[in-house]
Amino acid sequence: MDGARARPIDAVAVLVAAGLTPPTGYTGATLVIVSAGALPLLWMRRAPLAVAWICAGVALAVPVLGLVAPSVIAPPAADALLWPPAAPFAAYGAMVFAAERRPLHRWMPVIAIAFAVLTLPDRLPLAGRSGAVIAIAVTYGLYVAVRERLRAELAERSERIERERLAGELHDVVTHRVSRIVLQAGVLALSAGDDRARAAAEDIRAIGCDTLDELRHMVALLRRGTGEGFDLGLPMPDLRPLVIDSARDGVPVELVVDGPPAPVSGMVGRTAYVVVEAALANVRKHAPGAEARVLVRYAPGTVRIVVRNTGGSPDAWVPATGPGMSLAELRTRVELAGGTLVCRSPGDGGFRVEATFPTG
Repeated sequence: MDGARARPIDAVAVLVAAGLTPPTGYTGATLVIVSAGALPLLWMRRAPLAVAWICAGVALAVPVLGLVAPSVIAPPAADALLWPPAAPFAAYGAMVFAAERRPLHRWMPVIAIAFAVLTLPDRLPLAGRSGAVIAIAVTYGLYVAVRERLRAELAERSERIERERLAGELHDVVTHRVSRIVLQAGVLALSAGDDRARAAAEDIRAIGCDTLDELRHMVALLRRGTGEGFDLGLPMPDLRPLVIDSARDGVPVELVVDGPPAPVSGMVGRTAYVVVEAALANVRKHAPGAEARVLVRYAPGTVRIVVRNTGGSPDAWVPATGPGMSLAELRTRVELAGGTLVCRSPGDGGFRVEATFPTG
């Protein structure tokens, strides 16, 4: 939470714990063991649970060795201030720097340290002082952990609010400019006397409309605070504008939605829109006079987009269309979105484009 590297305050904790060791009354090898238990405090930010277990091990080892060899290792002095000296720092580190771990993992070494303190029945004042200090360290550690978590949540909320504000400004400014481009291109397409100029103006208008749709989708992603491919809260883009444009160009389209709509990722939604757009463009280009049907079928975990058209009429009017997207390019884009694309001719002169995407 405060970083993994040791800081000067960690060195101060080591010095304080080492300074409290001599008053415990230990000498010789026992004093070295208890003093060495304070050194791992330098790493309590990087490995808080390991440091807590080392402290618990030292605290339990000393009483056990005292039972095995009482003539060599005596219990701590009754007038010592605290035992073991590193206990409150290790307990604090387990509560603060291992806050993301499971509660059982955090509490087990602290319980072991408290149990080691209770192994001094003939040193009840020392055990009481040590237990009280450890309890205070644990309580303060829990307070710091909650405070840091709330601080992180407030920072994330502030960042999200700022992101939403920037997304709104981006949408307002860019949408205004692109809308003017689309309107001017539409006027030019209606007033141009040359077919090539009219087709170019119509392409500019169509690209501008696509840009507005992409921008609207990206702004929704920004406002939801998730990245492309991870957002699961956006509905499928509205396909009715494609149906209206296709009917205006002489290809009537029936739009059918089957099943309860499910939210999809931003990338899946935009790719599905492109599939329908490219399929209808190919119908207008290669099968003028045909009728088309767009089916959006929601199933558990998937959404299927089917564009099927009948055979065209050779003498039908052919609208001016752009270069469009080849089936190979369309398949690549679908696969990048995690879906599959199947294109085939049913044998009645028509064509069928089917794309399946995951909704999860």
